Amino acid sequence: MQTISMIHEETIIPENNYDEIKSIIRDRLKEWSDLYVFDDVHRQIKYKTEGPLIPDHNSKIPVLILLSNPHPHSVKQGMFLSPNRIGKANPFWDTLKETGFFSYNGKINAAAMIKNEYQSPFRFFIAVLFSFPTEDPTHLIDFFGKKEYEKMIERSKEEIKKLIADNKIMNVICFGKTQYDLVKRSHFATNNYISILNDGAIIKDKIWFSNDISVYLTYPTGWRFVKNHKIFKKDNLIKIFNFITNHSKNI
Repeated sequence: MQTISMIHEETIIPENNYDEIKSIIRDRLKEWSDLYVFDDVHRQIKYKTEGPLIPDHNSKIPVLILLSNPHPHSVKQGMFLSPNRIGKANPFWDTLKETGFFSYNGKINAAAMIKNEYQSPFRFFIAVLFSFPTEDPTHLIDFFGKKEYEKMIERSKEEIKKLIADNKIMNVICFGKTQYDLVKRSHFATNNYISILNDGAIIKDKIWFSNDISVYLTYPTGWRFVKNHKIFKKDNLIKIFNFITNHSKNI
């Protein structure tokens, strides 16, 4: 069977401080040096990234899972939310299965997700807001500076907008505050969102470019800072999925 890969190469051309950015990336991401190529002649950086994951078309409800940016380890593995360095599955997949809205017994990989080999009322798309891989999304500002980061935001939002429009996606679930605040319509920051989620509420808004498309905020995939974190994450996702199924029409 042909291997399906979501890994591809992109290029960033920093407007300023190329040498400084190059030095920081080489120092902070030296473990992942094979993912980054520095073109000193054209003063640009080529890098490997992943996705978006676009499943084959079917009649199920399309839902976009929006992450912040890829971890270099995930890019090396060739799949979003891949197992960690000792082979332990990402907790995201257990949470998804425990909702009752996703069932799959085999190894979760790009092919399984693209070919819709799972049982669900949803057709899951997965994308990152920022394509540049770092070990933490906050490192993007550290590496590139605020001005370049703001340029990344605009480019990334246009790519997400196109993905949503091309695939008639009406519901976007953000697993983290960073991407939620950047794509929602309201300009107010989402403060104390963990406490709001812990109280059992759904956090939702409309996406910035359409009043017809809903965007939801749930816990980050790796959040585990209370004793019953698995239950909190599962229950909130169940509420979101129920809300989507009750307010959606299959396309």
